[in-house]
Amino acid sequence: MLGHARLVLAWAFIAVQSGTALKTEVLRAAEVEDAFVALHVKLHSTVAGLREQFNNNNGELRKAPVSPLLVEFQRGLERLLSDTMHMKDKRAALAELRSADASLQRLISSYSAWEASHRSYKLSADSGIFEELGKTTTSLETLLSKMNKAFQAKKRRHEKRLKELKKLVSASATKSNMNALQREEELLNKLTKKHSNQVAKISTAVDAVSNKDPKILFAFMRAVHDATVND
Repeated sequence: MLGHARLVLAWAFIAVQSGTALKTEVLRAAEVEDAFVALHVKLHSTVAGLREQFNNNNGELRKAPVSPLLVEFQRGLERLLSDTMHMKDKRAALAELRSADASLQRLISSYSAWEASHRSYKLSADSGIFEELGKTTTSLETLLSKMNKAFQAKKRRHEKRLKELKKLVSASATKSNMNALQREEELLNKLTKKHSNQVAKISTAVDAVSNKDPKILFAFMRAVHDATVND
């Protein structure tokens, strides 16, 4: 009888311990979810802050030399938010968000301290800022490569079409054929000009970071900082 009672007590103890462990695990999962949501909202607010700056003042920021860096930085955050939202492992997703938030803090910490001092000293970029900007410029270089490939493919199609139209005009110089040839030439010229302008703007931004251009660095830090405080 005594042995049976001890067995019952042992099983009861195991059940209590298991229930406690399960409850603790559930709480931990809930904490992970809460932390995930909080960081997701925080980073989304930064994206919204950048988007708002691009839309303010008649889109003046889009014309600024720093624009390609900010656009790519914003896109990187948007990709991260989308990817982590669909990740089943929320702990891994939370780790990704924490890493992005840490990177964000490295970018704005110097500017925040400078602002807090009422701009009492000359602001300079530190190694952390260059490290984070390096990631953005690497993304831009990858983007340039993709843009060039896409452009060359489109250009070849237009050139093939031009060649066909020139043959057609040589054989029959009707108004319709001449107009078609002119439109195709205009399309190719427009495509080439647009691509050249885009490449030049992105390349200038990448070179500015490589050369540690203070104006570009300041503009980038200020825009990202303002995006985080104006949510």
